[in-house]
Amino acid sequence: MSFPVSPAGLLPSGIIITHYLQSITPALALGGELVYHCRPGEEGSVMSLVGRYTGSNFISTLTLGSARAHASYYHKANDQLQVGVELEASLRMQDTSVSFGYQLDVPKANLQFKGSIDSNWIVGATLEKKLLPLPLSLVLCAFLNHQKNKFQCGFGITIG
Repeated sequence: MSFPVSPAGLLPSGIIITHYLQSITPALALGGELVYHCRPGEEGSVMSLVGRYTGSNFISTLTLGSARAHASYYHKANDQLQVGVELEASLRMQDTSVSFGYQLDVPKANLQFKGSIDSNWIVGATLEKKLLPLPLSLVLCAFLNHQKNKFQCGFGITIG
């Protein structure tokens, strides 16, 4: 493994992330994560404990570190609807955020809707329409940041 050379040309800089997850039961896995970073004038590492519990139609995860906690829950309601929620808390930044998202598939119309909202009042939505029989999809998206009074929208074509 090599590190890129810093602008000063003397000290390396980079980041290494390692994960280990061991199945304890068919549904429960526990492990850890180690993040090591170095750059000129700064070097450090952070260790976290991680866990994942998997059910027949859901997955929940938890990561606990010295300065942060992250939890997520994903649920496949049926073949058309999937939902998820995520919580992130940082002691160092004194910040907590929650996000909720969904995905709705309409196979008969070759449509897929995705949406999200978070505790910072950022609302997003994406519509993807497959243009069969062509290998193309039309994508429309929009994001609204209520706190900053900012609106973004876009469109694209996906090949494949």
